[in-house]
Amino acid sequence: MIRRATLSDVNQIAKVIMRAWEVSYTGIIDPKYIKTMSKDKYVSIFKDNISKQKEIIFVYYEKGVKGFVSGKEHEGEYDCEIVGLYVDPENQGKGIGKLLFQKMEEEFILRGKSSLIVWTLDNADNNGFYIKMGGVKKENKLLEYGGKSYSGVGFRFDLK
Repeated sequence: MIRRATLSDVNQIAKVIMRAWEVSYTGIIDPKYIKTMSKDKYVSIFKDNISKQKEIIFVYYEKGVKGFVSGKEHEGEYDCEIVGLYVDPENQGKGIGKLLFQKMEEEFILRGKSSLIVWTLDNADNNGFYIKMGGVKKENKLLEYGGKSYSGVGFRFDLK
C-alpha cells in the first residue's frame, strides 16, 4: 500500500536509504563516504521534511516501509523534481519503485506540474529504471558526496 509518510516512518525510511546506498552505489561512490552515513542524520532530515512539509513523501508500506519517494515543486523549466526514490534492496525487482514513481507523477499532475526531473549518478544501475519509466537524459552536473564530485545525470519526464 502506498500512503503519505508520517513521523512514525522516519526510522524505517532512514534504514531503507542507507541499505539502498550500500548496495546500489558500492563501486561508484567512495566507500568511506557510505560508511560515514548516519541513520540519525536521515531520521533528522525526514522528521524535518515531514513536519515542515518541505517535500512530498510517500512510502510503500507492507509490514513496514519497503520503499519511499520524495519530491518537491520548483519554478522554471523543470517545475517538479523527484529528490529521492529508494526501495529496500531485498524488495527490489517487485515493481515497488514503479508504483512509487507513478504515485509521485500523479501527485505532480494533480498539482498542475508538467516537467519532472530526477537527478542520479551517471552509469548507476538505476539509470535503466528511469529510461524504462520514460525518462530522457537531458542534463548533466557534478554531484558532491563526502567532499568528492561525481558525474550526475538529470532525467526529464514530460507529465501528461
